[in-house]
Amino acid sequence: MSPAHVLEPTYDALRRRLVAGDWPPGYRLEAMRLADELGVSITPVRDALNRLTGERLVESEPGEGFRVPRLDGGDLRTTFAWHHRLMTIAMRWRTGKLLAIEIPQGHGGIGERTALLFGSIAATAGNAELNRAVSQAAARLNPYRKEEATVFTDVADELAEMEQLARGPARSPLVNAIGRYHDRRELAADRLAHLPKDE
Repeated sequence: MSPAHVLEPTYDALRRRLVAGDWPPGYRLEAMRLADELGVSITPVRDALNRLTGERLVESEPGEGFRVPRLDGGDLRTTFAWHHRLMTIAMRWRTGKLLAIEIPQGHGGIGERTALLFGSIAATAGNAELNRAVSQAAARLNPYRKEEATVFTDVADELAEMEQLARGPARSPLVNAIGRYHDRRELAADRLAHLPKDE
């Protein structure tokens, strides 16, 4: 196994790219090419990919190497439903005065902005396990989130509305907007599952 001072940054870099949806579902993650990109040997890349496989963020088959998971409509529907449940828990666990949520700015793309919004909301619950679960679901959903504009014409407006609601102190409007967001995607899961194409 690679030393931690090499493995951890390699793992973090690959996980960040998965969370950002940089690779489409089904994309083959070639360890040698990734090692060249990251400026490390192949060993920490393989170790990181194996770790990500254990987290279900990467798939591995003997003789086939590593790939970004491809979800079918049923898998995608279930993952959106799970993400919705996690966000409901996060909203319920927020305690004390409901202060405005700080959402990091300066990031582009619907997938990344959506992950940052939901991650920021989850962080207000003060539960590290919940944060990890939300982040893991985001990594699985983001390749599909990046393609949502081909199914929904108002994704930017929808996201802007939720960001605005998250900055305010009222709980119910945000809970309702989060519910609408997930309901729409569960209904469109079959169409969304066929959008991202392998490179």
